[in-house]
Amino acid sequence: MLTTAAGLAMAATVQRAGDPVLIDQAGIYIRASPLSNYSANDIIAGYAAQDGRDHVLRVARSTDGAKSWQPLGEVWRADSAARDIDNAMPLKLPNSPRILYAFRNHDRIPSTGEYTHYRITVCYSEDGGRTWQFLSQVADRDANRNPGANNGLWEPFLRMAKDRSTVQVFYSSENNAHDQDNLMKYSRDGGKTWHGPIMVSGGDKSSARDGMTGVAEIDAQGNLICVFETTESGHFSINSVISHDDGYSWGSRARVYTAADNKNAGAPQVINVSGGLVASFMTNEAAPSLPEVDGGQMKVVTSIDGGRNWSSFGAGCSVAAMVTADTGAHWPGLYALDGNRFLALYSRDGLGAVSQLYRLS
Repeated sequence: MLTTAAGLAMAATVQRAGDPVLIDQAGIYIRASPLSNYSANDIIAGYAAQDGRDHVLRVARSTDGAKSWQPLGEVWRADSAARDIDNAMPLKLPNSPRILYAFRNHDRIPSTGEYTHYRITVCYSEDGGRTWQFLSQVADRDANRNPGANNGLWEPFLRMAKDRSTVQVFYSSENNAHDQDNLMKYSRDGGKTWHGPIMVSGGDKSSARDGMTGVAEIDAQGNLICVFETTESGHFSINSVISHDDGYSWGSRARVYTAADNKNAGAPQVINVSGGLVASFMTNEAAPSLPEVDGGQMKVVTSIDGGRNWSSFGAGCSVAAMVTADTGAHWPGLYALDGNRFLALYSRDGLGAVSQLYRLS
C-alpha cells in the first residue's frame, strides 16, 4: 500500500494492483484515451519511438483493460536529425469512427539541431488506428532564432467538451526562454479548423515557464482542472487552474506539489476516478544521483475535494507523494480505467513503455 504521512483526510489511498505491462520496448511519452464509447477497457495509446535514424509516432491498443497491448500502426515517421516529432495524444471522437492524433512537429537544421519551424499537427484515422492521414495544423510559426527569443509550441492535450461535439486542444506556447503560457484552441468540425487561442495559464506571469498540461473533469457540471509544471518558484513545481465553464475561462491558480530539497517536479497529468482526482508527475527529489527530473520517480497525489486540497500537503507543508514507479520513469501519463482503478503510463529504464494498474480506496 502506498500512502502519505499527512493529509489523509483529504486524500484517497493508492494501492498497487499489478505489475508493469509492456506496450513497446522503444516507446516513450505515452498518452491514452478510450477507443470505445461503451467500455474503458478498450484503449488506444499514442507514443513516440526511435527506429534507426527515424523518430516514429505509433499507436497500440488494448481490449482487456491493459492486461495486454497490441501494436496498431504508425501515424508519422521522420528523420530525427531534420524533424522533431513527439508529444503524441490520441482521442476517439464519440459516435464516430474517427480518431484524432495530435503531436508536436518541428523542423530543424540537421547539423546543429536548431529549430526553424514549429507546429502542432493533427492527423486522423477512420479504420481503428491502422492508417492515418494529415488533418490540420492547430498552430504553426517560424522559429525566432535570436538568442533567448524562444517561441516553440509543445505538448498538445486533446479532450472532448461537455457538448460531446467540440474538440479542445491544450498546448504550451513559448514567449521567450524564460516565459511560457498554456493555451487552448477548440474545433467544432472534428479538428479540421481551430478557434482561439484562449489563455489557460501564464498570461499574468512574465518569468514563469508554464507547460505540460493535463486536464480532467471535476464533476459533470462543466468544472475542470488543468495541471501543469511551472518555474514560478525557480525550480519546476506542479500548479493547477480551474474552469467553471468547460474550459473557456480559467483562474484560481494554486500549488499542487513542490518537490523537496529544491529539486524538480514536472510533466504532470490528472484524471478523475469516481469523483476523486489523481495527479501524476515525475520528480528527482528522492534520487540524489539524478541531476534531472526526467528519469526520476513517477509519483501521484490525490484529492477528494475537487483539487482544493491534495495529499501532498499536511499542515500547509509539502510532504512526500505516493510512489508509483521506480527510479527511471520518463514522461508519465494516466488513464482512468473504472470506478476505483487507474493506469500509470510511463517509460521505464530497461523495459520500455509500460502500463501499470493501481487501485484507489
